[in-house]
Amino acid sequence: MPLLDFVKPRVRRFSHRSELAGALLGGLLLASCGSEPSETTATKPTKETKPAAAAPEAAPLNVSVFLEYSGGMKGFVPRGGADKPATEFQQRIGALITETQVNGAVASRKYYLCENAAPKAVQFAELRNLVQGNVAHAALGTELPQMLEGLLARPRAAQEVSVVISDFIYGPEDRSAFSQLPNLIRTSIAPVSQQQLAVAVFGETSRFYGSYFPAVKTPAPKRTLNGEKVPYYVWVIGPPALVARYSAEVFRNAPAQQAFFGLKTATPAFAPVLTKLTDVRLKPSGSVYGEGNGLTLNVSDDPADFTVGLNLKELPTAWQQPAFLAQHLQVRLPNGQASVVPNSVRSLTEDEQSGQPVLAPYTHVLRLRVSKLAASTATLSLALPAPETPGWVAAWSTTNDNTPTPRTFGLDQILAGVRQSYPTPLPAVFTVQLPLKNDK
Repeated sequence: MPLLDFVKPRVRRFSHRSELAGALLGGLLLASCGSEPSETTATKPTKETKPAAAAPEAAPLNVSVFLEYSGGMKGFVPRGGADKPATEFQQRIGALITETQVNGAVASRKYYLCENAAPKAVQFAELRNLVQGNVAHAALGTELPQMLEGLLARPRAAQEVSVVISDFIYGPEDRSAFSQLPNLIRTSIAPVSQQQLAVAVFGETSRFYGSYFPAVKTPAPKRTLNGEKVPYYVWVIGPPALVARYSAEVFRNAPAQQAFFGLKTATPAFAPVLTKLTDVRLKPSGSVYGEGNGLTLNVSDDPADFTVGLNLKELPTAWQQPAFLAQHLQVRLPNGQASVVPNSVRSLTEDEQSGQPVLAPYTHVLRLRVSKLAASTATLSLALPAPETPGWVAAWSTTNDNTPTPRTFGLDQILAGVRQSYPTPLPAVFTVQLPLKNDK
């Protein structure tokens, strides 16, 4: 027992002997032993850590882009000119397909037009010209369930990311089909659940010019619009980790309206950061130090607070926001009590990452507080549960789209069919774990 334990009044022990700076499940790397000179330190042995395991090689990001080009979509892509600014659709989709074409994260890319038959393969230049409004022809559109079914039936659809751009207006000739919309969608995307794929949905509005074809065709079969805004959507479908990568690295200017189903990421780099910290907000407090692949704590009198680093670069941009993470991250500690310290979740700046090498592997830091640890050993889990269908989906839905508004007929029913393809609750986006030892 350290001599300081016998000193009265009692001096609170403060130990942080090592730095753990690697991905926990890949093997935490223990940095050189040391302690902050300004703090009282209890003498503790530091165990050797196992070498870090090699990270698995990421699957290549192969992308196929499908643009529905029917009469109902033509109004998004009017022929432009110096006196006629591009529509929001032309600006945003033009930027998305360009980023897909040039982004180094994309291993291969293919482009297709969805007309009234099977998807037609086109070159990037042809698709770009169409978005610019330089193609006059527009075909009859394929109904939504059939379009999704055809895309997912392709031989390698389960190994790549499919990006589907459409207004997703479902207007079948058989009006009784409306009552079965969730079931029709669920049937059409059966490979999603069978092959454990993810679906991301992004909603946006754009000015529209020309003939508008609603799902509810009364009292007239079509309307003529002159710049009114109506919705369109981008669906990203594929293996969960690839959908996450495309959303984070390619679709970086995504709109605020986002919904994700079945999204999971690879286990992010995660570790306590205890030493070599110049920012006092990051330094540990209480009795806590690194040992082996975890931490040893003494929380009999005072809680232990410490900083952990996370690399969340593969999360969609909206999910990387500190406010989102603070709201959704969950901490679990069997036979104990732990929590995220309020207002502690934040993104790291480039200056922080370059100025403090210990922070370089991470994009975010947060503070964890362990206030109770009853067992001699325990495993702390930090998880990001998948959010359910967001509220904007209901707000963007309507039962009658005969009068054009920024709403889509049956959008809530369409996405209900998607949601029903997954278990309840949705699987966690990621879970990381930290072994703890009680220093009683």
